[in-house]
Amino acid sequence: MAWKEMNIEELAESLGVNAIEVREKQKLIELIVKTRKKKGLSQAALAKKASVSQSRIAQVESGVGTHRITFDVLLNILVLLGFDFKISARKIA
Repeated sequence: MAWKEMNIEELAESLGVNAIEVREKQKLIELIVKTRKKKGLSQAALAKKASVSQSRIAQVESGVGTHRITFDVLLNILVLLGFDFKISARKIA
């Protein structure tokens, strides 16, 4: 099955990673894409601010390899887009 046809749980299982982690990263990626577009920034402009290549921003935004993108990369991009963040832990029932 192609990865685009899989839901998060199937994708995570096929990669041997945590589905909750993948889901949370995808939420952050969606926020990055939405905010970058709302601010009228191109991927190249965001890449310059982040001191990375445009292809790296494209890779992050595509969600391909989400399990390999670290939270610190996503949070650093969000900071560049004007966000701050607070990390909290909660026990899952």
